[in-house]
Amino acid sequence: MVSIRLENITHIYPGEVVAVRDVSIAFQDKTFNGLLGPSGCGKTTLMKIIAGLLKPTKGRVYFDDQDVTDMSPQKRNIAMVFQFPVVYDMSVYGNIAFPLRVRKIPEDEIRRKVHEVAEMLGIKHLLHVHAAALDASGRQRVAISRALVRSPNAFILDEPFSNIDPESRLVLRAKLKEIQRELKQTMIFVTHDQAEALTLSDKIAVMSEGKIIQYDSPEVIYENPANTFIAYFVGIPAMNLIPASLQGSFLVAGDLRYDVSRYKHLLEPRGTEFILGIRAENIEVSLSEKVDKEWLKMKCSMIESLGALLILHLEGAGIYVKAKVRRIPVSEGDSVWIRLKPEKVKIFDKKSRERII
Repeated sequence: MVSIRLENITHIYPGEVVAVRDVSIAFQDKTFNGLLGPSGCGKTTLMKIIAGLLKPTKGRVYFDDQDVTDMSPQKRNIAMVFQFPVVYDMSVYGNIAFPLRVRKIPEDEIRRKVHEVAEMLGIKHLLHVHAAALDASGRQRVAISRALVRSPNAFILDEPFSNIDPESRLVLRAKLKEIQRELKQTMIFVTHDQAEALTLSDKIAVMSEGKIIQYDSPEVIYENPANTFIAYFVGIPAMNLIPASLQGSFLVAGDLRYDVSRYKHLLEPRGTEFILGIRAENIEVSLSEKVDKEWLKMKCSMIESLGALLILHLEGAGIYVKAKVRRIPVSEGDSVWIRLKPEKVKIFDKKSRERII
């Protein structure tokens, strides 16, 4: 197990296609790290560079304090699990045992390790079955078992659950987190699924356009996104982003007035145009008419049901927002009154899109 450090990594493909731009980051030993971003953001390229499958155009890769930039994938001892489960034409036992037999490990030791790992993944009863006969979930468990049995320096998992049915995905996701905590392995989980990243990761690196734009705990990523891209990309629904202008001591959007007197010294040097950010669950909703100026009258234009919760699409007062509330007796077309929890409001620079407050 190792810490993995990238210093000023840039990778340019033929045709001057820049996939990764000057990335520096350190993944700590024994941690579960999410590498999150949309398709084409550079996360797969970065994964290949860490694994040694691709040499960066610029920059260096370190495992602990050892420079491994020019080292082969075999010498780096990285175990990889891919989006499409890869199994060999042999039994489940044979698949898991394969990397140990290549290393000429004694057969009794192989048997012990295979049974131990198969028990962890819940496939001990399938060791005699031909791996190709299993469903996608079963084959992925075999692939993960084969990676675990090697005792590698680190694991890289490239969207390993995207082709598995939803029920199996939840079970396997929980199992993988349990194993990581038990074995204290360094893992990097590559995904475009923010729910998986938020659920599994100790820390998340969010990528966009070849850069890592924030690396922090799931809680910080969600509550204090570094810019509007993360605010919109992370969260269901996305954070409400409301264009607003600075007028005296208030940010104003339609009838919404948010007091920023304590932040004026930070806002005024940046001009007059900003973006107010607020999570849907941080908007209070009332069915009773309010006369307090903090409350805005809105019309419910659409309702999404999430079981015990509702997402209300609300229009009026010159703005549009989504609010997430516990189930209440509201129908489309009804009037409601809303209030933004002031301590939960974020402020972004409209030009740079970076969070100021």
